[in-house]
Amino acid sequence: MTTTPSWLYYLFGVLMLVVAAYSVVLLVSSAATRRPLGWDVDISHLFMGSSMAGMFVTKWAFGAGTVWELIFSVLLVWFLVRSIQSMHRWGLHLSHFLIHAVMSFTMLLMYRFPVSAPMGAMAMSARGSRLDPGLSFVLAFVLFASAIFTLASPNKGASRHGTHAPAYAMEGTGSGAATSHSAGPSTSVMSIETLLATPRLEDASHVVMCVAMGFLLILML
Repeated sequence: MTTTPSWLYYLFGVLMLVVAAYSVVLLVSSAATRRPLGWDVDISHLFMGSSMAGMFVTKWAFGAGTVWELIFSVLLVWFLVRSIQSMHRWGLHLSHFLIHAVMSFTMLLMYRFPVSAPMGAMAMSARGSRLDPGLSFVLAFVLFASAIFTLASPNKGASRHGTHAPAYAMEGTGSGAATSHSAGPSTSVMSIETLLATPRLEDASHVVMCVAMGFLLILML
């Protein structure tokens, strides 16, 4: 078995920091426009990106593992509850909250069952039993499937807003989101939102997160 090149870990680490930084931009944009839709996804991507950067590159890791476990446990419960609420309101469907519950669960498992290490840049070290390979494969498959589904879906931005958000449900895309709130924010804030808080970029950050997380799971097999 060939060794994974170290530059690949650094590449994924940088991508995770970019996703985390982008999530901060989206949070600021949501606060400035008083449109909180998607804030929970942004917070989860911020934590996941910051945490996974340290999994790929040891020197970028920070914080106690127990603290991260608590964070992802809270996010898991939050997204499960939001998934149930969404299904209760809209009927049986694949809520975008559900995939983020899976992602939160995956992050929790990565801290509960850290891989044993010939992964060079990986920050995780052996701490007892390993995650079942079958579960790793299933979770990786779900994450890669979510990435492919997000890229193929005509509902751009649904990975952050959900398909039942009013602007998305009516238009079939996220194009109406920028005009779905009352005028109030400054022109500069609106121009930043138009540039950065676009449905395709939101989906891209989700895809990158899914691929990176799936890659870690494959390494755990």
